[in-house]
Formats: sequence, C-alpha cells, structure tokens
Amino acid sequence: MLSIVMLSMLTYLQQPSEAAGVSFSSLSTNISTNKQIIVDTHNNFRRNVSPKATNMLKMMWSDEVGKIADNWAKKCNLQHSPQDARKTTNFNCGENLFMSSSPVTWEEAITNLHSEIKDFQYGTGAKTTGAVIGHYTQIVWYNSYLIGASVAYCPNAELKYFYVFNFCPAGNMANQIPYPYKSGQTCADCPNSCDNGLCTNFCPYSNAYGNCPQLKDQLTCTHPLVRTNCLASCKCVNNEII
Repeated sequence: MLSIVMLSMLTYLQQPSEAAGVSFSSLSTNISTNKQIIVDTHNNFRRNVSPKATNMLKMMWSDEVGKIADNWAKKCNLQHSPQDARKTTNFNCGENLFMSSSPVTWEEAITNLHSEIKDFQYGTGAKTTGAVIGHYTQIVWYNSYLIGASVAYCPNAELKYFYVFNFCPAGNMANQIPYPYKSGQTCADCPNSCDNGLCTNFCPYSNAYGNCPQLKDQLTCTHPLVRTNCLASCKCVNNEII
C-alpha cells in the first residue's frame, strides 16, 4: 500500500491506491509537459472553486520559483524550507509539501493536496477544530499566480519521493484563511482580463504591509515609507489584482 504524507502547517497520512507505471525520471520538471500539467491542474481547481471567485488569478510557471523548489527538494530533509529560502526578487513565497513511498503522477500529488477541500468551508475555514486545510487554501489563494515545483528521490527516507510546490506571492495569510479569494461573479474583478474563468491582471510587485492601501491614501506614494514598502499599491494602479 502506498504511504503518503502532505505537509502544510501540520502533517498527516493518507493511503490512496498505488499508482502504476510511474517512473521517477518521468516526473522531472525539466520536461516542459510536466510544467504544463502542474500549472493546468492547479488552474483547473482554481477556476472551479465554490463559491465562485471574482478575483482568482491564473497561475503560470516560473523558472525562478521552480529553481527554489528544486533546491529545497534535493536537500531531502522532508520539512518546510525556511522563509528566507523561498523568496523571489519581488515576493515571499508559500509552500506545499507532499511525500510518498512510491512515485505518483503530478496530478495525483496535487489532487491529494486539494482533497482537504472536504474539511474547508468558505467563510468559516476548517469545519472542525484541528482539520488540516492549508494545502487547499494555498492552491486556491487568489493572488498566488507564480508556481514552481520539483520532486526528489530521497533513498534514506521511508517516504522516498519528496514533492515541493512553491507559490508566489505566498497565500495563507493568518487572518484571511476562511476567505482565500473573494466570492461573487466569476472574473467580476477583471472583466477585461479574464481567461476561461481566471484573471490575468496580476501585479508583479508586493506590499510589505497589510495596510498599504490606507498608507497610500494618507501619506501618498511620495512618502519614503510608502514608496519603499508599498510597491504594489504604488505601481499597480490600473486595476491589477494585488
């Protein structure tokens, strides 16, 4: 029987049916088809959220983020990377981990992570105390639009196949977990930038503070504090999703 561990803030085990005929070499993210499978599988889950999302960005592959994931996977320590190890030029990044005793397809790994949906209720968060939902909420976090992933073979571990997914900008903001996206009419926040139910008007910058919109209104972007720490609010002024 195949053993699997998925890591977010907590760890738990599952026993799905064993995948047949999956070789480790076939999972390499140097293969462009695998990159597309990873992106498409995430986007399919994102466009089909319930309730529907007004502001769900379309994910795209990032080689920079993929390198971050690959560097961490190859360490084979089967734990989350430190935050300073998953940063891009403009973003802090989130992370989902998946471990298995045998190789499974990228679709199966992602689908198992997404299966936490059964324990999630929009507007509430976890349906029961202690339920693990962080993988699901990261998958459907509205503004996490860059993704990279890798898998490593770790011969000295019981669970020898270590899958790492990184998402930028990071999701799972503590006070927003019950609301990983804004509910409403599909693409309502991007009527002129909607591709098959997903928004494409991303902002390539991030805000260092949660109250940057208020700081911008009060101090304007000419203030050094705002200009330096509120890049998204100051530079993305054409209805981009921040």
